[in-house]
Amino acid sequence: MPLPLIPIIVAGASVVSTAIAAKKGTDSYRNMKETKEIAKDLEKAYSAAYEKFESQKVATNLSLEYYGELKLNILDTTMHQFVETFQQIKNVSFDGQAITEEFVADQDIEQLLVVMEKQVVEAGQVLKAGIASLASGGLAAMGALGATTTFAAASTGTTIATLSGIAAQNATLAFLGGGSLAAGGFGIAGGTMVLGGIALAPALAIGSLIFSASTEKKLNEMYERKAEVEVDIEKLKSATNAMQAIKKTTNSLMRLATKLQNLFDIKIVQMKNLIKHKGTDFSKYSFEEQQLIYINYKAAVVVKEILNTTLLDSEGTLIPSVKAKIKELKSSMKELEG
Repeated sequence: MPLPLIPIIVAGASVVSTAIAAKKGTDSYRNMKETKEIAKDLEKAYSAAYEKFESQKVATNLSLEYYGELKLNILDTTMHQFVETFQQIKNVSFDGQAITEEFVADQDIEQLLVVMEKQVVEAGQVLKAGIASLASGGLAAMGALGATTTFAAASTGTTIATLSGIAAQNATLAFLGGGSLAAGGFGIAGGTMVLGGIALAPALAIGSLIFSASTEKKLNEMYERKAEVEVDIEKLKSATNAMQAIKKTTNSLMRLATKLQNLFDIKIVQMKNLIKHKGTDFSKYSFEEQQLIYINYKAAVVVKEILNTTLLDSEGTLIPSVKAKIKELKSSMKELEG
């Protein structure tokens, strides 16, 4: 007796449905597995980039702060001693070819002393109040910007507020010091690096895409998110490289300033001894003694140039010409050593 047709059709449909369900289950499992694998890889890559970024951020800020403190100490000690000692000498004149390859007018000497004396006083005010009195970024601002820039708008007693204010206005300094920017981001690396909120985010929010991720829709969403995160990772890497360049340049200037300070200290002691034994009348010094005074003057000019070299512009970008300036300063220091 032949079987009824309907039960056979039902039975066949049941087998097909089971097969389809099994395939959907397999596809769903694969989608979920792939989604989780992508999320895991993204978290790992982002975390690694973000960790390097944060570490470089701290290191760069510390370098700027160390350099800022070094600048203040040079002004308060070495440059203070130079100004105090050099001002004792009368009838100073550097207009002979035997002393200098370039004519140095009396007004140039006077201008140098006026500028350096003001900066010495300002640095003393900051150190007297204590480094801790500077708000976040203030010491880094002293390191990143020229002394003339940081002290120009300040009168005695307002230097601390000025340094802190400059740090808040500079995108990179504000960021390095932990400050927030109203615009929600900061410019860095020649204006090509704008992080938005990425760099400030504590962690990557991928987890929400992992749960209930067994559908093809969730997998597609993860692929879209993957593209976005990879862009974010590249931004973090670019910002890290930019901060590395700032730190490297800062350290170069710091080494140069330290070496010059040590050389200058020796020359100042020699100048003090000359005054002690030969008096303060420059016109009565021998040729060699006049040369010693000139070397002290030239060392002061070079120190002034180092202290006034600005690393970052108002947008927080490393100024390209700084490298050439460092090379020029190294050449000047070799002349002093010779």
